[in-house]
Amino acid sequence: MVSLKQEFEFYDYFGPVVVISLFAITILLISFFILNFFFISKYDEPTVFERIASKHNLRLGPHSVKTVISRKQRYMKDSNSGDPDGSVHEPRKVVFTKGPEPEVHINSA
Repeated sequence: MVSLKQEFEFYDYFGPVVVISLFAITILLISFFILNFFFISKYDEPTVFERIASKHNLRLGPHSVKTVISRKQRYMKDSNSGDPDGSVHEPRKVVFTKGPEPEVHINSA
């Protein structure tokens, strides 16, 4: 009589792991080469790939390393914080500064 029970070896269980890793590598390569170089213009913000590469002085996108580093070091400052009740009477303006400027609020009760 023929046994219909399957017996797997240890290496047979690596099939799903290989497929998932190949899928992840494919998605990473597509997002890096196609999206990062063809769909990101030099006027857009630097991507995560570019920020990571700028730490190692590499260019991995449409922006130069100098541009990525200079954009990384800018901080946003809100020009008006509004009334205590949370309402703002004029549109908010965003000002970019070279360094963070802490805002100190003192409770004068």
